[in-house]
Amino acid sequence: MAPLRDASIRVAAFITAYTTRGDRDRGEGPVSYLAVILLIAAIALAVSQSKVGTTIANGISNAVWRVWNNGLGGGGGSS
Repeated sequence: MAPLRDASIRVAAFITAYTTRGDRDRGEGPVSYLAVILLIAAIALAVSQSKVGTTIANGISNAVWRVWNNGLGGGGGSS
């Protein structure tokens, strides 16, 4: 019976430590969020100023056009 009791005490101690650990964890600070926003803005600016942005926009436009003409809007058959 002693090993079972020791195991249950260890499990109880683990659960207590695990549930109270959240009090010390405060998450990310505002500087981290600002860094992510600036990174996304820099990527968006780089894509918009390069030919990659135009290529992506044309690809999306062509995909929408194909779906529209072969699906709902055009009533057409296969290409």
